[in-house]
Amino acid sequence: MGDLDDVRILDLSRLLPGPACAWHLAGMGASVDRVEPLRSGDPSRSMPPFSEGIGVFFQALCAGQRSLAVDLRHGAALALLTALLDRYDVLIEGFRPGVLEAIGLTPEYLEARFPRLIVARLSGYGQTGPWRDRPGHDINYAGLAGVLSGAAGPEDGPRPLPVQVADIGGALVAAMGICAALYSRERTGRGAVLDVSLTEGALAMLSPHVSCFSAESRDPRPEGELLTGGLPIYGTYRCADGRYLTVGALEPKFQQRLRQELGDVDRASLRQAFATQDRDTWVDRLATACVGPVLGPTELVDHPQHRARSALVRAGARTFVRPPLADRDWAPGPVPKVGEHTATIVQDAGIEAARLDAWRAEGLFG
Repeated sequence: MGDLDDVRILDLSRLLPGPACAWHLAGMGASVDRVEPLRSGDPSRSMPPFSEGIGVFFQALCAGQRSLAVDLRHGAALALLTALLDRYDVLIEGFRPGVLEAIGLTPEYLEARFPRLIVARLSGYGQTGPWRDRPGHDINYAGLAGVLSGAAGPEDGPRPLPVQVADIGGALVAAMGICAALYSRERTGRGAVLDVSLTEGALAMLSPHVSCFSAESRDPRPEGELLTGGLPIYGTYRCADGRYLTVGALEPKFQQRLRQELGDVDRASLRQAFATQDRDTWVDRLATACVGPVLGPTELVDHPQHRARSALVRAGARTFVRPPLADRDWAPGPVPKVGEHTATIVQDAGIEAARLDAWRAEGLFG
């Protein structure tokens, strides 16, 4: 049982931010019905690598959900969504500003027609401001948020980050906002429309740093700040087996522990010392000195800490991350085919057969 077991979500979003938000909520028990484009479905279905013909990226976020395939540009799409939304608590959308309005689902209409509905609108720059209509992706949002300014890179600039901080940060903000809105609805009976900017999701992660740098009237130095390479006792080091470990010995007691084992803790001395033995030997030997491994994705599922907390789940050749607040016995559900549950979802809404037949004939469902 989860805290959101009675919550039903209709998700119009695609790719990463909206699906990641729904993934977190599904981990807490919410049921998610995904609206996908006809034929090809969510674009992430076509992103390699593939398992059983479906992109694993899509499977990681959307396993266990139901799929409804609809042409949202069709003239009957508004009537269909209006008929469906009576049965949902949350609507997630990730279109550029104005697209939901073009379908006919303006905030004013939604608030009047579905006063208890919570609408989470995820967009790159938010629903307002001079950049609201600009296209973009995570790297653009991270750059505008200031996150990339401190990233190391070659002479021509910072490298892209290995994690989509704006997409995932925005997903977390949206999930948190939805949970808060559900709580508020219990007290007021009213839903909410949430304007979630992915850029501001990344900006929130930089909150204390922005204040610190503004206090000194300067920008960050790539690889030169205390936690980005400026301190030898906070960084990564290559070991004898070619793998890497992390050192986070910020407190004096941890630095003293390093000195007891290694002697000097300047960068050159640490590099030389760690190169003499393999990674896991050092991780065990320096367990009380804030030292840990740099794990590759293929190592994660077998690490004893992750195993003890069921943080990852193996399903055949694939490994799934358990949503952080899901029950420990969580397992990924079946991966839906495009539109697999269209008939079931529509019939559950109580739409009369004649109307449904007419929509089918008009091509609403392909």
